[in-house]
Amino acid sequence: MTSVPSDAATRASSKSFVTALVTSTALLAVEFGAFVIMKRKMGRIYSPRTYLPPPDKRANVLPSGPFKWIPGMLREPLDDVIHKNGLDAYLYLRYIRMMFFTFFVFSVFTALVIVPVYTVGIPDPVGINGLERITWVHLAGEYDTPERFSAHVAVAYLLTFFVIWLIRREMLHFVHKRHEFLGSREYSRLAQARTVLITNVPDELANEHELRQFASFVPGGVDRTWIYRDTKALNDVFEQRQQACENLESAEVNYLNMILKAWKRRLKLRKKDEEADTKETEQLPPTQELIDELVPRLQRPTHRTGMLGLFGAKVDSIDWYKVEIAQMNEKINDAREHIVKGKFLGSAFIRCNLQLGAHVLAQCVSYHEPNKMYSKYMEVNPKDIVWANLDDGVLEMRFRCVMSWLASAGTYFKQSRYVTSLFIGSLSNVNEVCLEFRWLQWICDAPDPIPGFIQGVLPPALLAIMFAILPFILKANNISSWYECIPRYSLMQISVYRRFFLFLIFHGFIVVTLSSGIVGTIQEIIERPADTVQSLAQQLPTASNFFLTYMITQGLAGAGMALIQLFPLILHFFGKWFMGRTPRQAYTVTFQMPAVKFGLLLPRLSLLAVIGFAYSVISPLINILAMLTYATYYVAWRFLLTQVFDQPDEVETAGLYFPMAMSNLFVGLYVEQVSLGALFLLKASGVKTQFIIEAVAMLVLIIITIIAHVSIHRSYHRKCQGLQYWR
Repeated sequence: MTSVPSDAATRASSKSFVTALVTSTALLAVEFGAFVIMKRKMGRIYSPRTYLPPPDKRANVLPSGPFKWIPGMLREPLDDVIHKNGLDAYLYLRYIRMMFFTFFVFSVFTALVIVPVYTVGIPDPVGINGLERITWVHLAGEYDTPERFSAHVAVAYLLTFFVIWLIRREMLHFVHKRHEFLGSREYSRLAQARTVLITNVPDELANEHELRQFASFVPGGVDRTWIYRDTKALNDVFEQRQQACENLESAEVNYLNMILKAWKRRLKLRKKDEEADTKETEQLPPTQELIDELVPRLQRPTHRTGMLGLFGAKVDSIDWYKVEIAQMNEKINDAREHIVKGKFLGSAFIRCNLQLGAHVLAQCVSYHEPNKMYSKYMEVNPKDIVWANLDDGVLEMRFRCVMSWLASAGTYFKQSRYVTSLFIGSLSNVNEVCLEFRWLQWICDAPDPIPGFIQGVLPPALLAIMFAILPFILKANNISSWYECIPRYSLMQISVYRRFFLFLIFHGFIVVTLSSGIVGTIQEIIERPADTVQSLAQQLPTASNFFLTYMITQGLAGAGMALIQLFPLILHFFGKWFMGRTPRQAYTVTFQMPAVKFGLLLPRLSLLAVIGFAYSVISPLINILAMLTYATYYVAWRFLLTQVFDQPDEVETAGLYFPMAMSNLFVGLYVEQVSLGALFLLKASGVKTQFIIEAVAMLVLIIITIIAHVSIHRSYHRKCQGLQYWR
């Protein structure tokens, strides 16, 4: 049984690819044109780093012109990003650049070896045209020989060794850069560089004297200690005061607006009176009598003191909140004097005099009893702490971790998600659906470019929408690392990275691949159930058509959408109306620059790498598209991370995302090797010993890759202090 698709299906696949290419190119042209126009007129959105940060962290002004800014930006040293935006941003850009170089090498190797295998000596009229001309399915019939497929084995070995070498080189560079960054004068001067958070501290160490004596062995000694105690009453009063301050600010702003409107109405009436002395009126001093005359006290902002502001006595908001804030200040001062009497909650912060001392303290075995002083966290910033997660014991943390991952797994396997992914995969192979189910023939018979749009543009767009919605679903369902009791927001993002990547692999690759391949085998499965596995395996390479269009969509339209910054653009025009009514809100909207959540960005790029690796030999065209994708992403994010985004010090992980991204590359290698090995075994069903030898060669390559993976992990995870927190 061969895997030669029909001419109609093949033409439809090529048509959908061309439609996706044209559509994505058009979207990129529109997005880039809009970006060039708005970039010159809206510096607050597209170049805020040139004037908002401190002078030493400001970005250089790029050359004007539609395209001159690109070479001007690329000529700047990439290391400048470390000083201006942190090591996370630098390693994110380096990862994109590395993947561009990787797929450039992949493109060269496959073009020189695999493409000739698919084309040389094979005449065109073999039942296949279009994209399938340079894919695995082209080698059918008399051309389905072990000699031709031996090239796949050789290229797989070469590409695997190249990726392993590249991963090792990049990990070595990461370790050097991380140590340089942590030891730099700019970072080491921060208090967080010398602060260690220790959880599950025993009660006998719950005082400053005992903690100092315990940490007396560290080089340089201890500067200060903080013991985390039960301050719930103080926290409640503090939060109430914060809310009262915001309410007072809002009431005063409303009051000022009322005064301004009344003053404008008075001026308007005065101007109508020819005998009025307008100039003298404009120079009246803003006395309290004038203000009370413009807005009587009975018209000042008011509210009710009861529940939800719907019940209780009606009071003057400004006067009432002033009294409330004064009373809360007294309560806070009184509570602070008695804070040492609060119950010890098991955590302590120790700030060392030297950064070396903090690292020694964080890596030592601290206590002789199990589950005591179990976790220690470096580079601790107060704004990065999840205070509600500090009072949980080791057993509770482990239980919550298990339950959190079970909840995440339940989300991954929900039937609605599976059906969504299956529907997306089926759409990507709609031409086969038309052949198997005649009642859907109207889709394929529709005039161009409707069939190509349905098959080439709609599936990647639906998949991108599903991936964009997932982080909000995880947050809404509490399937997140918050429940896992992780005590730092930055480390929560690392946990989110792991969950998001697993979801993308399962739904964005495995399920879509199976659903794309299974459509073409439905009829055969119904007629010959015993041949289900063989039919499915032979159809799997045709799923590459969907991922070709997905690469185009992400590389062109996706990069353009990232560059245009749609959400900040909308926020710029409408944010002050809805979120800029008070001075604090106006300051945030006007002067605060956006930040990047790498835990949501890197998994998407890692998925593209896995897809590219998986189909690099089966469908070589994907290597060129992946190279184009990472090139456009590099230009877009190089601009954004140097001109637009600003990473706060408290969310900086010093590159802890990077080793995870490197480890994810092995997933792509495993998928590629397992797929090739399985396809060789299925071809060996015709009792061809050469195919069995090629399958065994892939098994050996899998073992080599596993050994390299384990070796790299053991070699570097102890050198990258902090990786044990997400391992």
